[in-house]
Amino acid sequence: MIDFDLLGPGPSASASLAERLRGRRVGVVGNAYELAPWAEFLAASDRQWWDKYPQAREFAGARYSSHRIGGVLQLPGALTNWNSGVLALAVAAHLGATLVRLHGFDMHGSHFFGPYANGLTNTAPARREIHKQQFAQWARQNPHVRVVNCTPGSALRCFEFDEQIAA
Repeated sequence: MIDFDLLGPGPSASASLAERLRGRRVGVVGNAYELAPWAEFLAASDRQWWDKYPQAREFAGARYSSHRIGGVLQLPGALTNWNSGVLALAVAAHLGATLVRLHGFDMHGSHFFGPYANGLTNTAPARREIHKQQFAQWARQNPHVRVVNCTPGSALRCFEFDEQIAA
């Protein structure tokens, strides 16, 4: 069994959570790379995010996007409208994951660092609902990957939830 822990940028993400994941195979989503710069990969779908965070192109692990961006890998078959969390799941599966644990996937519209202060905006409620549907669609299309949401209070309900196997 190959397992991965994915660290999302939700308000429950923290440096201490990232440290508890150290030593495991970890992928990070968006700004969570700031908490775990040692992670195996970084997934961020949005071209605008990569433009606003050019320092992320220096991330030591593999870097993935749904778009063609210099210095960033484009996952084969990735749809350009996938949210970054679904892209991270697809990357983990591409790397052979059969179990993925989600941390920092609160899905309430904010981040561990608060609102963006660089011109980007937090995801609007209607768009978050679309993101939740994308996660559910990914789960239906990838039944060979067990996904366990370890994020306390998460609004993402399409995966099994188990705080007991959290970091």
